[in-house]
Amino acid sequence: MSVYAGLRPLVRKNGVNSTAALSRDHTIMLSESGLISVTGGKWTTSRKMAEDVVEQVEIVAELVARSCQTIDLRIHGAGGAGTVHDHGKSDNYGTDAAASAELAKTGTDAHKLLNERLTLTVAEVVWHCRHEMARTVEDVLARRTRWLLLDAIGSIDAAPQVAAVMARERDLGADWIADQVREYTKLAAGYAFKNPASTAPT
Repeated sequence: MSVYAGLRPLVRKNGVNSTAALSRDHTIMLSESGLISVTGGKWTTSRKMAEDVVEQVEIVAELVARSCQTIDLRIHGAGGAGTVHDHGKSDNYGTDAAASAELAKTGTDAHKLLNERLTLTVAEVVWHCRHEMARTVEDVLARRTRWLLLDAIGSIDAAPQVAAVMARERDLGADWIADQVREYTKLAAGYAFKNPASTAPT
């Protein structure tokens, strides 16, 4: 329920005029001064890009070559998925699922859904504030969750409730809530199929 567009960095090759014909792979370049640069590539291959750069550094600096230590490295929270919350959605918190479930037991409104279109609860917003350093509504709706990309207008509708929970959690006032809702609405409107302002009654 959202749209977005972006630019992908591609490495130009002599004699190739069509971007469709250019490789999507990354390219590592070594300057005469010994500077190593990487360009191209994409988010999904960032770890491979880093591995290739480090291997090039080993060659240039004549370091002892070592095998990659991060190929099987799990990030925080990896594993433990599969539990289901009371409101019916699969858990997204991996090994933090038990702790987030305990947090959901506190407070009379902890299990409350913030919006009919979004399966986001009060407890989840609190979790993002306390344990994932969320400081803005955008942090919660675009970065800690994917609601900006999944349902832009639904996330706009939820922004006031998210801001209110965050303000309560962080001891912030009405001015902060208003600023956050205004800033997030302006951002999310660019991801919506139709600008929410155009749907207002005349």
